[in-house]
Amino acid sequence: MKQTLFMAALTGFAVVGSFASTPFVGFCVYVLYAVLRPQYMWQWSLPVGVNWSLYVALATILATAVFGPRPPRPAPGRLPPSRVTIAPLHVAMFLFGLCLVASYFTARVPEAGDRMVGDYWKMFLMFGVGAVVTRSVGQVWALYLTYTLSLAYIAYEVNFLYFRHGYLGIATNGYGGADNNGAGMLLAMGVPLCAFAWESTTRWWRWAFAAFIPVILHAVLMTYSRGAMVALVVAAPFWILRGRYRKPKIALGVCVLACLPFLAGQEIRDRFFSVEKYQQDNSANSRLTSWKIGVQIANENPVFGVGIRNSPLLTYSYGADMEGRVIHSQYIQIAADNGYVGLACYLAVVGLAMWDLEKVIRRSRPLDDPDSVRAYVSAAGFQGAIVTFLVGATFLSAEAFEPQYWLFLAAAQLRLAYFAAPVPGTPTRS
Repeated sequence: MKQTLFMAALTGFAVVGSFASTPFVGFCVYVLYAVLRPQYMWQWSLPVGVNWSLYVALATILATAVFGPRPPRPAPGRLPPSRVTIAPLHVAMFLFGLCLVASYFTARVPEAGDRMVGDYWKMFLMFGVGAVVTRSVGQVWALYLTYTLSLAYIAYEVNFLYFRHGYLGIATNGYGGADNNGAGMLLAMGVPLCAFAWESTTRWWRWAFAAFIPVILHAVLMTYSRGAMVALVVAAPFWILRGRYRKPKIALGVCVLACLPFLAGQEIRDRFFSVEKYQQDNSANSRLTSWKIGVQIANENPVFGVGIRNSPLLTYSYGADMEGRVIHSQYIQIAADNGYVGLACYLAVVGLAMWDLEKVIRRSRPLDDPDSVRAYVSAAGFQGAIVTFLVGATFLSAEAFEPQYWLFLAAAQLRLAYFAAPVPGTPTRS
C-alpha cells in the first residue's frame, strides 16, 4: 500500500509541478521512472494497469506545449539558463530516427519490430521534450542525482532480497524487462556515477555515495553477467584515475575488490572466474557465432538492414544454434537490422555525447564556482557511465535500452547550459 501511495504522490507532484513550476519537473520524474522501473520492482504492490509514466509524460508534453520550457531563474553567482538550441547531437539523433523509420518500412517482416518501434517513438518524443525543457546546469545535476540514486536503490533492493531471503531472481529474471545481462549493465553504470557524486561536496552525506559502490558492485555480481563485470573493469580508469582523490579512490577500489569474493557466494565466484574459460563456454561460443552471422547479414544488407529486429528471424538459417537467436552485440545488431547507415548515425550520437562531455570537463576542471563543480562532476560521471554501457553493449543487444539515451541527452544539454555564458569563479583545481 505504501508503494502505491508513494507512486500516486510522486506522479501528482510531477503533474502539478509541470504546470505550476516548470515542465522539467515532470521530465525529471519521467527519467526516474525510466531508470527505476517501479512498476517492475513493486509489481506485487502496485495496482495492475496503471501506467504511471504515461500520466507524467502527457502532463510534461502538454505543459511544454502550453508554457514552453520555463527555465529557472539563476541564483546569484550561477550561470543563466541556455536558450532553446539545436545541438549537433540532436541532429544526429534525428538522423538516427529517420534511419529507424526507413528500416521499418523496408523490413522483410515489419510487424516483427512493432514492439520495439513503440518503445522508440516514446523515447524519441520524450528526448525532444527533454531537449527543450533542460536548460541549466542545475537541472542536469538534478538528472544526475535522479539517475544515481535510482540505480543505488535498485542495488539495495537486490542485495536486501539476497541477504534477507536468499533470493537471486535478478540472475534468472533480469530486471525491468531486461535479462540478467541488461540488468547487470544498468547497475554497473551506477559505479562511476556514485564515485563522482562522492567528489561533488565535502559534506558528510558524500559518504553515502561511497557506501553505495560496494552495494552496486555486489548487485552486478548477482546478475551473473560476465559482460557487465568486464565493463566495470574496462571502465574503471574513467572514474578512478579522473578527478580528485585518486589515491583514496584507488585504495577504495582495492578494498572493495578484495572484499567482494568473500561477500559473494560460491556460484557467483564460479561465474565470474569463468570469463577466462570462454573457449569452453557454450554461451560465449554462441555469441561469437551470432556476431559472425550478424556481420554477414549486415554485409548483404548494408543500407537499411533487414528491418528493426528482423535479424533474429534469419539467424537460424545462417547457422545459429536456435530459432530467434539475437546477435548479442548492440553494434552488430544495429548494423544487421538498420544497416551501416543506421550504425553510423548511432555512433555519431555516441561520439558527440562523449565530445560534449569532454568539452565541459576541460573547461570546468580548473574552476571552483558551484556550477563549474557540478558541471565537472556531472560530465565526468556521465562519461564514465557511458563508457561502462558501451563496453557492456558489446555483449548485449540493447539498441532500445532507454536509459542510455538519457545519458546522451544530458551530455548535449550540459554543454549547451554550461557554455551559455562566461563562467564565473577562480581557477583553483588542476
